[in-house]
Amino acid sequence: MNARLRPEVVTIGALAGLASGAALLVSILGRAPLSLAATFFLVPALVAFLALTVTVRREQQQLFLARLRVGALAGLLGTAAYDLLRGLSEAAGLATSATFQAIPAFGAGLTGRAPADPASLAAGWAFHFCNGVGFAIAYTMVCAGRPWWWAVAYALLLEAMLVSLYPGWLAVPLSSEFVSVSVAGHLAYGVVLGALARRSR
Repeated sequence: MNARLRPEVVTIGALAGLASGAALLVSILGRAPLSLAATFFLVPALVAFLALTVTVRREQQQLFLARLRVGALAGLLGTAAYDLLRGLSEAAGLATSATFQAIPAFGAGLTGRAPADPASLAAGWAFHFCNGVGFAIAYTMVCAGRPWWWAVAYALLLEAMLVSLYPGWLAVPLSSEFVSVSVAGHLAYGVVLGALARRSR
């Protein structure tokens, strides 16, 4: 019988993967500085990942690291697909320049600098990819080997959360353009995530 990742390892790995998303949620809803919220959630998450890597038995360690690698790769590629589709929509005139408005907002919240400051933009992009990778790791921990459309459903759940929070936070209208571009980006993310995570053990 094939070994399975223990439920407690899955749970801790998935919760650690959701850390950056939790930090953003607390920052938006609780009006806390993103830098403080990110520190509060991301430091324990990194400790949890390191602890799982070195403390679980060898067989569990191999399974955990395999899912971690697949999730990280799927997150990077899925986030790139998400951004590429939104960027192409903007270049084609199907979306406004507000498509990436969250990036400087992330950066300003993390650095305390102006949104257009290069340090803010760098931090914003880093946090954006951290979110994409973290969400993918969380999914892969729980749903490795599942059909690809599970990841699409998961991505649409993330989309629903974004649509419920971002317009008020960024002071942008909840227009059909905003929703359609955001949905398309999340579908691309979900397809990439599902295609990779279903091959994971």
